[in-house]
Amino acid sequence: MRLIVKDNTALERDQTTNAILSNDSAGYKAALIRKKYHKKSAEQIDELKNEVSELKDLVKTLIVKIDK
Repeated sequence: MRLIVKDNTALERDQTTNAILSNDSAGYKAALIRKKYHKKSAEQIDELKNEVSELKDLVKTLIVKIDK
């Protein structure tokens, strides 16, 4: 059984575990969307770092070939 937390209807207290739980499904969905967005952004940044590293290696190779 769960009781509503005083002054906040989006939170409930589980009487068995005494844990406070959120019942805000819109907030939960928004959090999942934010998490997905941040993960995608981090993946894009990693991809760009790899591409920059590859470009640096190519430039170094070209410099070595030009100097010969």
